[in-house]
Amino acid sequence: MSLKSLSHAGADNHAAIPPREWIRVAEAVEWSGISKPRLYVLLNKGLIRSTSLRERGQIKGTRLISFDSLRDFLESRATGGKSTEE
Repeated sequence: MSLKSLSHAGADNHAAIPPREWIRVAEAVEWSGISKPRLYVLLNKGLIRSTSLRERGQIKGTRLISFDSLRDFLESRATGGKSTEE
């Protein structure tokens, strides 16, 4: 399922929130606007949580990104706008 299919009609794709806790790298790139190389830098620094699904003996696996971790990272770097706290 692509993120485009998750967005509401006429809504921006970035407003769509995936309905699951873990998303693939391509979905994280599409949703966040972060480039794939930059995303891997952030993953390697431990700033965004991820896991690799790989069977023993396999070289390649499927990298999954924690959507909550990605969203929290972006929120922690956000500036401007009105605060909801008083």
